[in-house]
Amino acid sequence: MKESMTSTRISEAAQQAWLEQLIHEFNYICSYYRVQLRTPIFELSAAKQQLGCWVPDQRIIRISQHLIVSSCWDVVLMVLKHEMAHQVCSEYFGLPSAGHGKAFQEACQLLGVPSPYNRSTGDLPEVLAEPAKDGKTEAGRNIIRRVNKLLALAGSENEHEAALAMQRATQLLRRHNVEMTTAGDAGDNPAGNPSACVRLVIKTGKKQIPSWRKAICRILKDYFFVEVIFSSLYDAQRRDSYRTIKLLGRSENVPVAEHCYYFLEQQLEFLWGKNRQRFKGNARTAKNSYYLGLLHGFSQKMAEQAQHISQGKTQQRSEAVERSEMTGALIVSEDTLLQKFVKFHFPRLRTSTTRGGRINTQSYEDAVIAGKKIVLHQSLTEKKQGVQGLLNCFK
Repeated sequence: MKESMTSTRISEAAQQAWLEQLIHEFNYICSYYRVQLRTPIFELSAAKQQLGCWVPDQRIIRISQHLIVSSCWDVVLMVLKHEMAHQVCSEYFGLPSAGHGKAFQEACQLLGVPSPYNRSTGDLPEVLAEPAKDGKTEAGRNIIRRVNKLLALAGSENEHEAALAMQRATQLLRRHNVEMTTAGDAGDNPAGNPSACVRLVIKTGKKQIPSWRKAICRILKDYFFVEVIFSSLYDAQRRDSYRTIKLLGRSENVPVAEHCYYFLEQQLEFLWGKNRQRFKGNARTAKNSYYLGLLHGFSQKMAEQAQHISQGKTQQRSEAVERSEMTGALIVSEDTLLQKFVKFHFPRLRTSTTRGGRINTQSYEDAVIAGKKIVLHQSLTEKKQGVQGLLNCFK
């Protein structure tokens, strides 16, 4: 019988698995951030208000079972790092009663503890609230509203009107990001400025990330102004780790990129379902090739739109106009605030390359043509039907 994690009674096997995972996470955090801490005693508590606790005289870190049952594991990690920062104050700085003052903030910097988890409210349930997805600044909210309207228009049955609305939406985002990058707000503290950048976790529920999902992520990076990190995350209910996709970016860009991710994922499945009978040979290879072809076609469409915008400019060119012709990935790379935000969360980030798999030429080439006809649409605030694994679990 499948064990219910919502039950007030949690099995000893689950508790033991969680404790072992917490020890594993503790050791990994110490290694990743190069902080030498002695492994403490880990305990699970029944508390609902106090999500975590460091007991210096007994060298105990307590984590709430309620937190584990009710939250994304990323939130559990943030609470764990909050308590580890208290341990740093006790054992590194010799300040067991440092509270959440200057020494504690220094410890949070050492361990990459972001806001709001670097405050005393890190022990309170409000940190579990799902962050609003409407941009954290007035400018960001305005951009989201305008993009929302354009993507709604992109659902028009008139092919020309739909394509034009999508083009205007992407043009609006590009111009906004050029302005933000040119503004030169690199002096802001990415850890203490939650209104500027956010991160979002997409849980795949799979052990591997297939090539077509990686292709979606390249589109997000190239045209939707976000950094994409492939990682793994523990699932407390299934007691196993699975691959995740983390989107990091300006608070107005992340929800647009998230929407594009799920939109493309659903379009791939829908179009393959309509056309799968046309292709012979290995079904898995044909499906993967079709997915990759659709995404290549859509990417080409995005590139052509960007080029069309560029060619439409007047001969009197400004720096902002020239920068608007840069790829989204290059704009992101020059967004110093975002890069500080990424470095704060992933100070030892590494890039890797993957080998291409077998391609069914027929399904791939047919799909490229179909991919150029895909028009990104729907309101960003629409509820995603049938989409699993969407978790905005922290800033």
